[in-house]
Order: sequence, then C-alpha cells, then structure tokens
Amino acid sequence: MKPLPSSARVVVIGGGIGGCSVAYHLGSLGVRDVVLLERSMLSSGTTWHSTGNMETYRADPLVFGMVRYAASCYPRLAQESGQEIGWRNVGRVMFTDREERWALMRTLPELGRARGIDIELMTPEQTRTRLPILATEDLIGAVWVPGDARVNPTDAVMAFAAAARSRGVMIHQDARVLEILVRDGAVRGVVTDVGTVSCDTVVVAAGLWSSEIVQTCGLRLPLHALEHQYLITQPLGIDRNLPLFLSYDDQLYGREEVSGLMIGSLDDHAIPLSVAELPQNFSYALLNERWEQFEPYMATAMRRFPLLRTAGIKMLLNGPESFTPDGQMLLGPVPGATGLLAACGFNSNGMALAPAAGRYIAEWIVEGEPSADVAPLDVRRFSPLQSTATYMRERVTEIPGFHCRIHAADADYATARDIRRSPLHEQLVQSGARFTSVNAWERPQWVAHNTSGTWLDAVASEVRAATGGVLIIDRSADVKVVLSGAMVREWLAEQIANPLPTDNREAATALLSGGHGQLEAMTRLMTWEPGSFLLTACPEQEVRLTEWLRCVKAPHAFSSVDVTAAYALLEIYGPLRAAPIAAIAAASQGADGVSVQVREDSIHDCTLILVPVADAARIWRQLLESGRELGVRVGGHFANEALRIARGIPAFGREATPARLTRELQSGANGKFSRPVPRTHLARVLVALSGPVEIPGFGSREVILSDDRPIGELTSRVRMPEWPAALALALLDPGVWRGESVELVASGRKWPMSPRITHWNKVRGV
Repeated sequence: MKPLPSSARVVVIGGGIGGCSVAYHLGSLGVRDVVLLERSMLSSGTTWHSTGNMETYRADPLVFGMVRYAASCYPRLAQESGQEIGWRNVGRVMFTDREERWALMRTLPELGRARGIDIELMTPEQTRTRLPILATEDLIGAVWVPGDARVNPTDAVMAFAAAARSRGVMIHQDARVLEILVRDGAVRGVVTDVGTVSCDTVVVAAGLWSSEIVQTCGLRLPLHALEHQYLITQPLGIDRNLPLFLSYDDQLYGREEVSGLMIGSLDDHAIPLSVAELPQNFSYALLNERWEQFEPYMATAMRRFPLLRTAGIKMLLNGPESFTPDGQMLLGPVPGATGLLAACGFNSNGMALAPAAGRYIAEWIVEGEPSADVAPLDVRRFSPLQSTATYMRERVTEIPGFHCRIHAADADYATARDIRRSPLHEQLVQSGARFTSVNAWERPQWVAHNTSGTWLDAVASEVRAATGGVLIIDRSADVKVVLSGAMVREWLAEQIANPLPTDNREAATALLSGGHGQLEAMTRLMTWEPGSFLLTACPEQEVRLTEWLRCVKAPHAFSSVDVTAAYALLEIYGPLRAAPIAAIAAASQGADGVSVQVREDSIHDCTLILVPVADAARIWRQLLESGRELGVRVGGHFANEALRIARGIPAFGREATPARLTRELQSGANGKFSRPVPRTHLARVLVALSGPVEIPGFGSREVILSDDRPIGELTSRVRMPEWPAALALALLDPGVWRGESVELVASGRKWPMSPRITHWNKVRGV
C-alpha cells in the first residue's frame, strides 16, 4: 500500500457504505485528491452485518428520492466496477391485521402513481400467493411493492471502493483517526496513528464512531448506538426469490437467507450502547445474544410464520447501529468547524440512503450545494443539548419502536423530556397545555381548555379567539440574539432580503441570506437598545442562526449575545387585544414597573411582548386577568401553524429552507447578490392554495399534480372543523405551472386546489 500522503483536498473518515459512497461520488465529480481512512478493514464496522434490504417506498419525499437513487445506483455500480453485489429485485410485502393501518395502506397506490412507482393492494388470499410462508388468517390486507430489492452489503462497499480507486481516490485501511485538526474555526487536517494529512475538508462517515471522532476537535454529534438483533435460521428450502416482508404493527421485517429465514425486530425499549463499551479493536465482531430482548418478537414471528416453530436456529445476530434523536440521518456541515461535514447516523437505513448521501455530500463540496433539498437531514437541526451522551442514551432507546406506530398529530417521544422549559411552563400546565419537545424545549402544542372535544376542537377554539377575540401564545422557546455594534444597521441591511424596521414599535420578518443568496434562516427582527437589534427565530433554527453568526463576515466591534434564557416572549393575536396590551404597558410604567418591550408584527398580525424572565409570571397573570371579560384564550403551536398557513407565511424547514433563495420567497425582488446562483434544479415558486379537502387537521409533504403530472409538493395544509375549505402552501415548478388550478394527492385520492391571495402575497408584491 502507498504511504499516507501529507496532504489532500478531502479526507473521508470511515470505510463503510457511507464513506465509500462519498469517496466514489467525489471521484465521479472529478476530485482526484481524496483520501479515505478506515480504522480497520473496509466494511468491518456496521455495514457488514446490515440486512441489505432496499425499501423503495418512503412517505417522506426526500427519503423517497434517496432510495430511488440507490435503486438505480447499485445495478449501475455493479456493472461499472465489475463487482457482483448480490442485487436482486424480489419485491416486498407489507401486511397488517389492523384497520387503522389498512386505512393508510389503501391510500398508497394513488400516491405511488403520483411518484412514479407501482404499489398494489392485496387481499389476504393474494398475500398468501406472494408470501406463501405467511399465516394470513387474521390479516386484513397487504401491499405489494415490486420495485423493492436486496443487496449484499460488503460486496456493495467493495464495489464503491473499486470504482472510487479507479477515479484516483486513495484508500488507506488500518489508519485510525486520532484527531481532527481545527484552527480558527476551520478544518486543517487529520492526525492518524500512521501519519498526519493536511486538508481543508473532512467528511465524517464513521458510523457509530462518528461522534467520538468529532469530539477530538471539541464538537459533538447527536448520535448514539443501539443493539440491533435479527434471527437467522438453518436452511428451510425456501425459494431464493422470496419477497422481502415488513409489518410495522408486529415490529418485524425479514427476507430469505440462504434458503432459510432472516427475521429482525424493531424494538421497544431498545438497548443503548456507548462506543466506550466496545472492545478497542471491534471489527467484524458482534455483541452477545440477548434472547430476553428478542423473545416477544420471536413469539409474534412464530405466529406469523408457522415454519419457524420447528426451524433450527443458526444464530441471533446482535450488532451495534447508530441512531439520532428523530430517527433521521445526519447529513451536511457540522456546526462549529468550517469544512467539517457528516454523513452518518443512518438509523438502520445505511444501504438504502448511503448512495444518495454520498452524492449530496460530494455535490456540497464540489458545487457548493446538493442537488436536493436536504434540510430535514441537516446536522444543524439539533441543539447542543441533544448531542450530550445523557440525552442521546435515553432518547435512542425509543426510536425503532416509535417509528413503527401510527401516532396522533400531537404525539411525541416520552424520553429525554423536560430538559428546557419556558419560564411560564407551570402556568401553561395549569391552563391545560399539551407539550412537544423541540430542540430539547417543551413547547405548548395545544391547550385543553375543557375536558370535552378533541385536540382539533381545542385548536379550532384557539384560532377563533385569534380571529375574533384574544389569543395568547408563549414563544419563550424561540432563540433570541441581540446584535450590537457601530455599523450594525448597515451590516444587517446587507444580510437580509427585506427592509430593516425603522420604528421601535415594529417587528419585521427577516430572511437572512448567505453569500450566494440562499436562505440561511427566517427570523423576526426588531430594534432593541440604541445601536442594537434583536433577532428571534423558532427553536428549530437555534443552531442555524448561531452558526450563521459564526461564519458571516461581521463589522469591527460587532457583538452578538444570546438572551434566550433572559426573556420570555409572548405572541398576542386577535382584534380585541389592544385592551390587555394597554394594561400591560400601563403597569410597566408604574413605580414597580418592569422593562416590557412591545412590538407590532404586521406580517403575522399579532403583538409581541418581551419581558424579563423574573417578571414573566406576573405579566402573564395580568394579561389573563385584563382579558378575562374578552374571553382571552391560551393557545399553542398548532394555532400558530393554522394562522401562519392562512396568511400564506412561509415557515423555515417547510417552505423556507436553505435550498430556497431569499428572492424566491421575496417574490418580485431580484435580490442583492454578487453573482447568479445555478439553482435551476431547485427553483420553486411559493403558492398559496385552497380547496375542498375533507381531511381535518394538518398535512404536509404531499404531491401536487397538473394534468396527472407531478409539478411540486404541498408543504403545509390545515383545515379546522368549521372551515369551508382547506388552506395550504405549496412549492411548484415555475417552468410548468402557469397559475392554473392543481390537484393534491392525499389520503388515497385527488383533491382540486385553487390559487389564493394571502397577506404574504400582498406584502411581497405578488
């Protein structure tokens, strides 16, 4: 093997399916100066004991696109590399014995047609024909996905590696990374046990070791390992082309394995495992069998597959795999170090997601952006608290089982809760608030004002209060940053894509842009003390905002101070809100007054009140008391969402993502950017829609059709019980949409949707 080079353009850490995919795609884009480092042997960590199942249907459009890419990439890779990878297109059967699941399954064929894949409904009798080893007596039905396939994981890694080498990538095995070198906030190289390589870009794709490696430069990743088990039987004479199978209700999946069966479980109360608990040279190794953990799933499997009752057991394989706080992978820049990227935390989906993940990382490095909107997988979606070992060890135990269930709209994880609370948390509890965790904050979703009715009825009453009375929503979890400096106004004017507020009574919606005009964050901006401004943003943007401040070129003597923990933030809606707000303003001017900041937000049609934490409970009580005769209501995030969608305001992570240009959300403005941005593949126009969708509640990430052709996706949708129509926002392809009515594919059918004018349209000049 050639000696380790002293320098490279890109160093990739990890020789599993993720790292080899990154290296291959970098080579495919013409980058020759790439070094891949593997601490042991290629495929020796997590990849080798992967099941290799390829599920081509996914509900999430981004993940769906990623697995579709994998399905096209693997056969092409085998041909290109000359390496047999065991690719077999055997299809998949997903079955159920529960009415609620069957209701969802019945909607899949129409959605499949809209997305260009075949999905067929099957009766129990048809299911038995496809999957003859399955006992179908108590089943309601199943779906058949003929495009699903399987691949041999280790062979796929070797094929990626061979193809990468042919493109000039240098692969070094037995090279353990000891440290990622970071100076002045930027990557400078890596230190290994066989030498040092200088570089300005490092991609961490080291599976469950990724967080440990990133910690060598003082950073963390929200990632933790779990024990994952699957059973392999002795040969049973099963047809090698038996379809893959999956039951979310039974929390089981499997396939044929050397004429026997492989059956895995998606555990409740999964067993966490830290890297420190593994042997120093853990390579091509397994963990001890845990039959007591697997037995409940084994009992279900024997009921579903009677031949298991007499089958010989070859092994119960127990291998570690890495998981994240929300069950989605980590992809993209790691906050805290320029030039450090991650492609890890696949949550048992490495074989399906790694080909596209490698492609997107390579595009990020070479072209400055990926060819898909990968914001839902961005590492920066998590707060630093969510990267701590204590948080992660507790949270990941819930991930596999949680994602098997059908959840109510307000459902959330039960683990790793009550870490960050609003100063008004106890008052909200007394009001009947129901909470969800967002970046480790407890955020109120809706408020049970009485014991009758559903959560949706409660949200509807909150929306009515916002449009006809007074509604108060606690937004204290929003990140709040004070920006100060002699040139802060002039500097901010260059960073945002809309005018600065000039009146100290106003708050403006600010679209923060990067150097190429891409949207970095969507915030509120208001004047603060003389010579300073306050930026606020929803808690999901906390790290994006702080990372933007770290990276952006600021003027001399500029300072930013996070005051999130120092101030409560309240949003007050409704045409009758003037009276309670006036009472608060008057109280703040008395001898015992507090420093209450009041701002009007014309975009959202609400009033913002910022108050020091020490006085928050007092101001809260005064608002409720002064608004009692007006029927003041306490609301939550669901009411926020309904009001936002009704007014046509984009939200970060939905309509507003880093793949959007600020000028796309600004409508008519051409922007103030130094050069054109080649984002034609992501160009979308924001459109507000309405239509007679009969589905109550909220929806998102649904297909929009015109003449039966997909032209974009619906990103937000809401219908309150008494509303005559559903209101929605969508991102449509401006190259094919000409202002005509469209169709939404939701709940197994098509719904007509027509464009509508919103307040955002009017403000932005559409």
